[in-house]
Amino acid sequence: MTFHVETIETSSLGDRSYIATDGGLAVVIDPQRDIDRVLSLVDRLGVRITHVLETHVHNDYVTGGLELAKSSGALYVLPVGSEVDFDHRPAVDGEVITTGAMRLRPIHTPGHTHHHFSYALEGRHGDVQAVFSGGSMLYGATGRTDLVGPEHTDGLTHAQYHSVRRLARELPGDTQVFPTHGFGSFCSATPTSGDASTVEEQARVNPALTLAEQDYVDTLLAGLDAFPAYYARMGPINRQGPEPVDLSTPTYSIRVNCGDASKPVSGWQTCASALPLLPDTCRVHWALSCPPTLSPTWAGCTATALLSPLLGKVGNKSPMRAASLSASASTTSPAPPLVTSLPCPVGSRCARIL
Repeated sequence: MTFHVETIETSSLGDRSYIATDGGLAVVIDPQRDIDRVLSLVDRLGVRITHVLETHVHNDYVTGGLELAKSSGALYVLPVGSEVDFDHRPAVDGEVITTGAMRLRPIHTPGHTHHHFSYALEGRHGDVQAVFSGGSMLYGATGRTDLVGPEHTDGLTHAQYHSVRRLARELPGDTQVFPTHGFGSFCSATPTSGDASTVEEQARVNPALTLAEQDYVDTLLAGLDAFPAYYARMGPINRQGPEPVDLSTPTYSIRVNCGDASKPVSGWQTCASALPLLPDTCRVHWALSCPPTLSPTWAGCTATALLSPLLGKVGNKSPMRAASLSASASTTSPAPPLVTSLPCPVGSRCARIL
């Protein structure tokens, strides 16, 4: 029996989540925070989620795995040793997780983190069809190894080399590879290539499979660049267990100040149409109000999305003029909002405010 795998792309983070199904039951791998996308696709497929699997405790986003498992009644599976503060089913190397016609075999693949696991998808007779490789084997690259701490980076890089080689050694060449990272994600050690691949193809192009061990280690370490500062907050949130997400549409208001006059504007469309009419002396201020359960990161990304077209509009009117912008997000998190205040030159890339 051939199983079906659906990909859920999160292009803004360079990540992918997956749904594997035998036509009746489904397993979800590495779901993002906005689980409505998963639930909508599961409903369209007409399947039932029995297991939610994490390849590792994520550093680049707040997981939706815990809430998805609770809302669907599924088992929540994390690698053994993940040190989380909530109930879950530990995945152990070499065991078999069975649901319907599908068998998922956890494979310990340390490197991206110490407790990283990949999951081989097999039929009842052990025929391997796919591997969900998380931050281990990527397309022409491997996951970065410096997120746990600088004192662990060298050891994890050597471990990553052997983990990718273990996957290539134990899995058939025609096994489809489904990584979580590597589509622009900072969790990739080096740029990736391609949109699909197999173990056999990776044997020809992946540096962990084409280089000698020390050459691989030296190349990976030399290629590591900076990663976003917010990564430091994601791991602790995911280990504690994220609060339930509020996926209702954030509310926002805009106040446009022109000289001494203050003119409230409601609604994005109204504001966008008014911007070309504003005199060059105008200052534009934003106040962003979000549901209290949204994480600071989510609120910050929302603010970026709203600010980006604004800068483009004002920039077209007076490219060299600086705009005064401020944004604030209200959350119940003890951490400060990701975006508090920012002087942002008109025409600059607003992604830089993160």
